Amino acid sequence: MLGKGADRTHCIEVLCCGEQASTYRFGRTEGDVTSQDESAILPGRRSTNSALWTMVLVVALIAAIAYALFVLDAGGTLRVRTTPPGVNVVIDGSTVGVTSDSVLVLEVARGTVKLGLHKQGFERVQSEETIRRGEVIEVEQVMQRFEMSFIGGGAFEMGDRNGAFSEKPVHTVELDPYYLDRTEVTVGAFRGYDPGYRSVQDDRQPVTDISWTEAEAYCRSVGKRLPSEAEWERACRGARGAQYGYGDRYDIAAGRSGQSLGAGPVAVGSYATGHGGLLDLTGNVWEWCSDWYGRDYYKTSPRRNPTGPATGDRRAIRGGAWFSNAAFSKCTHRPGNIRSKRDPSIGFRCAQDLN
Repeated sequence: MLGKGADRTHCIEVLCCGEQASTYRFGRTEGDVTSQDESAILPGRRSTNSALWTMVLVVALIAAIAYALFVLDAGGTLRVRTTPPGVNVVIDGSTVGVTSDSVLVLEVARGTVKLGLHKQGFERVQSEETIRRGEVIEVEQVMQRFEMSFIGGGAFEMGDRNGAFSEKPVHTVELDPYYLDRTEVTVGAFRGYDPGYRSVQDDRQPVTDISWTEAEAYCRSVGKRLPSEAEWERACRGARGAQYGYGDRYDIAAGRSGQSLGAGPVAVGSYATGHGGLLDLTGNVWEWCSDWYGRDYYKTSPRRNPTGPATGDRRAIRGGAWFSNAAFSKCTHRPGNIRSKRDPSIGFRCAQDLN
């Protein structure tokens, strides 16, 4: 309590633990305490203030670091989708995820990163992506199988209103996506499957004198199949519906056709690349398709993924050979051949479903 008559501004009476009260007067000496010893009166004030300032500085430092890390140095987003799914996504040498039917979303630091897309049986895709703060980069990649081209699904007009009877009527066909061999199967590849196969042609030329049954068996042995007529025609015509595998005009300099009967085929890939990276769809050798041949099949063909008549006595062939003229070389031209027959002008290439 304050002593009677004491100056309220300068006098404090301290009671401690039931001991006798002591009076301290600031600015004057009374007992052992002077005004310079105020810290002795309130010893916790200075240490409390020091701790508070230390805490403020620590919080400010943490906030500054967080701002630098998450705002100033913030990265961007990669959204990756592949066809087909199941592709390993690699960034700067480390696998960071696997694509699925939905988009794979990845948060990536700023800067330039090396992006890799890898899947067994497919060609690797490598690219560099520059990531900026807050940027969203969409990556959509169609994976290419080794030595195959991806053919997108969708609708196209099949047939030719100016063509032969078997090419009519023109009708709309819808196909699921698929892959098709870029070239005809070669002699060398077929010998690897059947060491007993004999041919005077070299290993880079298309295999011929192969029956439909043998061609189908080879494709199955490598996890593939023969293409349907619809798949073959869609690949030959490309997205624009061209008349030939290389364009709209017949050109013997663009494909192996219009030659003498004795000229024979040449090594696959000897001519310029056609639609979708495919080679030799026009000319060189005829190619087996999976369908039974039906001259008037187009009148009853289903719209979606047609596969030809249920039965028949011949299988469809497409593309013309080295001796074929303009009409027989068209993508729409469709004769048939007995499936057990071996012919020196007939070869094949394989197709594969997307998954």
